[in-house]
Amino acid sequence: MNQRPSRKDQTAEQVSSKPTLDPAEGARQLLRELNVQNIPIQPRHIAEQLQIIVWEREMESQYDGCLMRVGDTWGILLNNLIQSESRKNFTIAHELGHYYLESGQTERQSSAAGETDSVAEFVPQHRCQREDLHGFDSHRLEEQRANQFAVELLMPSPIFRADATDLPEIGLPAIDTLAASYSTSLTSTAIRYTRLSPHVCAIVLSEQGQIKYFAYSERFRQNSDCYLDTNKALHPDSVASLLAKGGSKEVKEHQRTVPLSHWCSTQSDQPLVEQSRRLPRMNQVLSFLWLPDSP
Repeated sequence: MNQRPSRKDQTAEQVSSKPTLDPAEGARQLLRELNVQNIPIQPRHIAEQLQIIVWEREMESQYDGCLMRVGDTWGILLNNLIQSESRKNFTIAHELGHYYLESGQTERQSSAAGETDSVAEFVPQHRCQREDLHGFDSHRLEEQRANQFAVELLMPSPIFRADATDLPEIGLPAIDTLAASYSTSLTSTAIRYTRLSPHVCAIVLSEQGQIKYFAYSERFRQNSDCYLDTNKALHPDSVASLLAKGGSKEVKEHQRTVPLSHWCSTQSDQPLVEQSRRLPRMNQVLSFLWLPDSP
């Protein structure tokens, strides 16, 4: 099975520069090559156009997906334990990132050198654990790059930013609307929304009463009072802490204005809008933090 026909005539010298390709630019390049314009992006259709087989079977629970190859044939294996279609979409897009940014480059180098691959069965090229695909930064560079590719592929920044700007809501209500429009998960959409936001804001995922992951906007990063710490215990009076303790099981989401010092390592008591939502299936809390009156 052939690789991308439109790129097959690249020389080995051209291919050798591929690792430096910016992941987001790579995703935009692929969308242009395939003339994909409609939202939501369908990563299965993209895989089909690239002649990459996508199939599902049971895998070890810590793995969501795997990029595989036999000869010139590529495949993406999905863990059939995944129930969420949005999570499947992100996993496929993530594996396409490995293919486009890394594995495709390796194979084309071999082809350009006249080498043949005599592998008789699918060989894993990248086996991706769930921790690598949650949308926040992975510890492994190749997984970070594949995540960045997947995010840009599913939520192209120019379109996504315009759609977010057009919404009257800020925070979790806007994120819900965008996630439905783009067929993406709540978490990955929340991260994308926050990082592209013109506001001073952050998105925080907490677990067992501690900050586990976070992402923030450029203006949040530039604000000297806004500093979040991984593994920091939640302030007992924060909405996230109250939801995590489960004092009221029927309340899954709440918004309240709290002092900035409830979340950030600062003495500032500047009013901070906290929107927090309990994610009972994962035993986590997702919080959108926003400084509405920042200059």
